[in-house]
Amino acid sequence: MKKWFIILGAALLLIVSTFNYVLSKGEFVIGSTSYIAMDAPIVKERLPFYLGYGLHWDGFGKPTLNNVTLIKHDGTELNEDDIQISVTSMIDEMGVTGVINEESVIEEGYFNEYLPVENYKVDDNFLLVFRVELHEANYENNISHLMIEYKNFGFRQQDTLEFEGFFKELE
Repeated sequence: MKKWFIILGAALLLIVSTFNYVLSKGEFVIGSTSYIAMDAPIVKERLPFYLGYGLHWDGFGKPTLNNVTLIKHDGTELNEDDIQISVTSMIDEMGVTGVINEESVIEEGYFNEYLPVENYKVDDNFLLVFRVELHEANYENNISHLMIEYKNFGFRQQDTLEFEGFFKELE
């Protein structure tokens, strides 16, 4: 009898380990990016603007997003108290946001269509939108990673992606 419990326990452990291994193999992939030049008029005037990033879920299941966090070069998280830049993340289910100023977002009615990141159920492809507001003219593009916290099959997980930031010198 004891032998059967050991065999059953080992089989159960193998099934759970395999299930966990398969679930942890999923990842988010950035498919399209948006940038704006530091010398663009909207940036110089420090007006809010929106940037869209196309992401794809490559894995089993349909994860539910919990949070999206930007990580600076020094490893710290960008938070709402940052004195140089403010960033808010949301989801654009319409899939239309590239680089757009806040005035146009409001006029076109996009703002009413943006969804919160928290509890967003990922299908396969989705458009992550950042509302960016620069507070200091001498801001250095110090964002290096994008951390996505999500649940898949009830398990909390996170995925960290390389992220080049919002600003790029356009050629």
